[in-house]
Amino acid sequence: APAAGRTILAPGRLILQPGGVALNFPAADEAVIGRADPVSNFMPTLDLGPYGALENGIRRRHVRIFLQNGQVQVEDLDSTNGSFLNNTRLAPRQAQPLRNGDELRIGTLKVRVEI
Repeated sequence: APAAGRTILAPGRLILQPGGVALNFPAADEAVIGRADPVSNFMPTLDLGPYGALENGIRRRHVRIFLQNGQVQVEDLDSTNGSFLNNTRLAPRQAQPLRNGDELRIGTLKVRVEI
């Protein structure tokens, strides 16, 4: 288990399923995951655009992964197609703790969480 008082998400990452592409978390206490939108000039922290975000129903701001009291949390940002943690739909705007090895489904895109 990570030491209490973790202050940044790095070196955690998301592993795309299938395929195994790793998307590294930033050296920050929060990451917005979604897809870039050049029209509104929006860039999420982790852009799933190159990995079929549109086809998988992923919004520009879909989920947020952040630290709260040293614990990694995940929160769905009122997405249309939802987010699922280990096959349980996340209620919008209600943070849930993330654990190493959890499966997160963002729209229909599956990722494994490594923290």
